[in-house]
Amino acid sequence: MSGTPRDLTRREALKAGLAGSALAATGLLGGFTSGIAGAASSTAQDDQVLLEDIADILLPTTTASPGAKAAGVGTMMARVLVDCESPETQQRVAAGLRAFRDTCRARGGDFASLPLAERERLIRDIDAIAQKEGDAHWFNSVRMLALNAYFTSEVGLTRAMRYVPVPGRYDGCVPLEPGQQAWA
Repeated sequence: MSGTPRDLTRREALKAGLAGSALAATGLLGGFTSGIAGAASSTAQDDQVLLEDIADILLPTTTASPGAKAAGVGTMMARVLVDCESPETQQRVAAGLRAFRDTCRARGGDFASLPLAERERLIRDIDAIAQKEGDAHWFNSVRMLALNAYFTSEVGLTRAMRYVPVPGRYDGCVPLEPGQQAWA
């Protein structure tokens, strides 16, 4: 190299820019995919199963639509918890799930092995406490994770809500009849 600056041609600038963009995109996409793969490993499999079981009590299978477990919300809940929630929320949920497991064992076993009526009672009791405590309670985060995971899943959007794959004209105010499903 001589110590004097030279003029850069347009072709050289484009080549350098494209090469830099390709390297940056490769690094970004590599980080993104490793984050997805790591979501299941950083959230214990037991926690993911328990989150899905809790979600299935909140959003059970009905005659009108499949429940949360049928939608496979456990994976989504674990990913969002690990990738999107603050470390404080993650710790609060992890501690809450540990305490919840202890409560279940005191009532006779793991949450999934308890009779349905007992699981529903446990969720109602926890929900009542969470409503009083507000956002600081772990269950409020789990409830929101369950609702978001379910209603953004294909099952939630197409079977639990009304779904029209090809939109028509825009109507900003459409009346709903009592008992009618909400629009997706």
